[in-house]
Amino acid sequence: MRHFLILMHRYVGLMLVPFLLIVGLTGSVLAFYDGLDRWLNPSLLTVPVPENDPGTPFDPFALRGKAEALQPRGRVDWFDLRYKPGRTVRYFLLPRINPETGEPFKLPYNEMYFNPYTGELVGTRTFAKTLFAKESVMSFLYRLHYALAMPDQLFRFGSLVLGVAALLWFFDNFVGLYLTFPARQKQNGKPREKSNPPGKSLRRFLKRWKPAWKVKFSRFTYDLHRASGLWVWGLLLVMAWSGMAFNLKEVYEPVMSGMLNMRADAPPAVKPPVNTPLMDWRAAREHGRRHVRVASARYGFSIAQEISIAVDRERGVYDYRVKTDQDMGKGGATVTVLNAYTGELIRLTLPATDSVGDAVHRWITWLHTARVFGRPMQIIVCTTGIIVVSLSVTGVMIWWRKRTPNKNSGLAGDA
Repeated sequence: MRHFLILMHRYVGLMLVPFLLIVGLTGSVLAFYDGLDRWLNPSLLTVPVPENDPGTPFDPFALRGKAEALQPRGRVDWFDLRYKPGRTVRYFLLPRINPETGEPFKLPYNEMYFNPYTGELVGTRTFAKTLFAKESVMSFLYRLHYALAMPDQLFRFGSLVLGVAALLWFFDNFVGLYLTFPARQKQNGKPREKSNPPGKSLRRFLKRWKPAWKVKFSRFTYDLHRASGLWVWGLLLVMAWSGMAFNLKEVYEPVMSGMLNMRADAPPAVKPPVNTPLMDWRAAREHGRRHVRVASARYGFSIAQEISIAVDRERGVYDYRVKTDQDMGKGGATVTVLNAYTGELIRLTLPATDSVGDAVHRWITWLHTARVFGRPMQIIVCTTGIIVVSLSVTGVMIWWRKRTPNKNSGLAGDA
């Protein structure tokens, strides 16, 4: 059995190497996405804070209308309801459908940035346009990390490939962990009979397992591969499973729902009433505010600030998000899903109503994207990405040297 698992770990690992190199390298950089993007593009992403005159009061709905007026071939279906001092406000454009061709318009850009104090357009750019321009390098790395930088027509394919890779990686982590355990000792060619009490057996096992956590220079490559995998094994498992949450929902959601009662990610679709248009954005926000106030009185939370509002035109729903004193992390939010035609509440998501599966999902995705614990978590995620790269490189080195045995290679072991 051990020999079979060694072969499985070796060849599944080799198959995963290209993908792990990509996600490890890009993930280590993306842990600092916002800071690096501002450093590269200060004139686009930052504005001076007025000292005396605060300027025009921030109106996200008016800025949305201005964005669509400046680029009428695009529409904004999601935007922030808040802004950070000294930062521009981003509006992302989706192409409208050309009535003559039935195809989406080609937009010259899909991101617009406004000064929240004056309402003036600061600049534009195209998300993930190229790796070789400072305006889009970070978003390109994100697209590479998420979907292998595939074009729109193959975006889902790239995402699915990485989702399957995450699934294989998840199980391979358990195989790798097992292979770090000391092999059963043999006596006269047969497994030694168990004769020690459980406590003594455990101490003996841990004593024999202890060297797996250390790196010796004499067998540096093999020990680094084995030990570094153990050092961050829990995080590797989180990264693999949350990778499926992002890229392989077809497997992830049924498992999490069946085992931990996680709610479905997508809300139920609404059947549009006859000749009834979607309600406007301001009305949707007012309905969202009303539902949140009712929930606040029921569950005992206070509202810190509004976060964002979005519309899903295919499902016929608005998504209104606020930050409460019960929401953790910069990604935490209480989410109100509304009927986009009537304002009726469809679903309310908040910590007080989370199942175990919802909480697990929330935390593993936060950890994956470093949305909790600030800079220390960013450093941990970055380091984990570097270790993933190291595991991939050392794994290939071990395999290659085993093909051409060298008694001085320092690669003895199971890998």
